[in-house]
Amino acid sequence: MNERLPLAFLLAAVALSLYGHSMVFNEWVMPTYGNTMIHVASARHAIETGEYPMWNDYSYGGGQPNLYVPLYRFLYAELVALTGLSFDLVGRLIVVLYALLLPLGFYLLGRELAGEWAGVASAFLASLSPELLIYTVRPLPQGLGLALLPIGFYFLAKKDLRASVLSAFLIVLAHQEAGVFFVGCAFAFGALEVARAFLAGKRVFAESMPGFAAWGAGTLTYLGWHFFAVRNLDLFALAQFQHHEGAFVSLQLLYDKTGLVLLALGALGFALLAYKALENKLKAPGVFALSALLVGLFCIKNDLFGLQVFMDRFIVFLHVSMIPVAALALKEACSFSGKIDERIRTRLSRGG
Repeated sequence: MNERLPLAFLLAAVALSLYGHSMVFNEWVMPTYGNTMIHVASARHAIETGEYPMWNDYSYGGGQPNLYVPLYRFLYAELVALTGLSFDLVGRLIVVLYALLLPLGFYLLGRELAGEWAGVASAFLASLSPELLIYTVRPLPQGLGLALLPIGFYFLAKKDLRASVLSAFLIVLAHQEAGVFFVGCAFAFGALEVARAFLAGKRVFAESMPGFAAWGAGTLTYLGWHFFAVRNLDLFALAQFQHHEGAFVSLQLLYDKTGLVLLALGALGFALLAYKALENKLKAPGVFALSALLVGLFCIKNDLFGLQVFMDRFIVFLHVSMIPVAALALKEACSFSGKIDERIRTRLSRGG
């Protein structure tokens, strides 16, 4: 097989992502729904005054502490200041950045899980998630968090300690929900690696260190920011927890927001990972993929555990963990069909 073929398909996946996100240029102004201009206001404030508006959040009328984590707004302000371009154009170009990072990040993650072609399939499958496109076609912190997640997951799956800790720091400061999901997956990965190492007679600390280190770094980073912003550590006093913001996730809603292909392949991939885990044949990338799926399922049904916050918003994060697993299932299905085809050809040749 031509060694350049996977690269050609990867470039096609990148082109598809760019095409899907190109709708950000369709209108006279960049998308404004989803509070995009709140972040522009803070970035503009930083440029004009030289200070980040910690005590003047421009949302909800202003005048209250600025709880949003700052990385996206810093990025926005720096790009405008360095390039001299308008806030509108920079916002659109940030979406182009998301369009580039998403297929490349999913390629790396899928390749780490199941090889080159799984990486290519993962890059393509990322375009099948309508939720992923909805959240990344607008210049918002959610888009930055979602674009960084597959890359951070890749470093976790390959147990790159330093890169995992750095990823935790960046993702937590990019977007709260993405940060929660990342540190949750990191903790679950560390916990499952403890169990796997114990059963295999390996060094528990060494095997679980990357996951727990990323979890600790991300958790401490957010707690530090939260205290700096509002001068307390009472996370459950936030309005989102107090008023249980978010809709319940039914099977119908999950199907509507996921689609048949991704949902079916994701379920098949989950079954394959679970089977390998029971057979004690799962390596670290597979353990991570399984842990990320479990955390994603927990997040969309956190109402069952008494939290009841942002259940429907976490569907897109479940998609992030589902995409490489769906790519694994697609690769295994193609491999299985290839073996069947080979057997049929062999029998036909013998019969002839």
